[in-house]
Amino acid sequence: MKRTIISVLMAAGLVALAVPGCLEEKVLDIVLTSETSYDFHEDQASTTWATPVVVEIGKEIQDLLDKNGYNVAHIKSAHVTSASYGVVDFPPHADWTISGEIQVTYGTQTETVLSYTSQSIQGALGRKIPATLGSAAVNLMNQALSDFLSGQTPVLVFTVVNGSVTPAPTPVDHIIFDWRAWLGIQVIIDQKVEVPDPF
Repeated sequence: MKRTIISVLMAAGLVALAVPGCLEEKVLDIVLTSETSYDFHEDQASTTWATPVVVEIGKEIQDLLDKNGYNVAHIKSAHVTSASYGVVDFPPHADWTISGEIQVTYGTQTETVLSYTSQSIQGALGRKIPATLGSAAVNLMNQALSDFLSGQTPVLVFTVVNGSVTPAPTPVDHIIFDWRAWLGIQVIIDQKVEVPDPF
């Protein structure tokens, strides 16, 4: 699932009023904001587990560029801006309460993206819960984005690392649910335009 918002940042003096005279070339910042989601299916018989999802982050950015008619050469910078999580499917069952974290691995380095503590599965159903991003994880993901801009093909691995469940599941009574993590990415594009020069 992807959602894209485009905004243009420009100085107050660059209003689009046609004024007779010469045209002057200006460089504006175009801000592309994309939100992508990653789904995790859980069917577990224990209190601890690790569920990975592989993400080609470069492909995510390329899709965003293609959708808006730009290419990598236009990019000024790219970085991660937000993270959220929520449960999207929970078969009828008495509630579970879980604690753990979502980690990201790039190369040989692994960092915590977000943590959840005493989170009710039922209470998270149908919700999009904002989370505080771990700064080390942000730096790691931004490094992957930077590597993409330099011509590499970075791959991130997001992993749900659950640490506790109450009540404890059993081989007979599994904890089963689907949940989703949302990641916001912002790309800054340099755009040259001609505007009237009032002087």
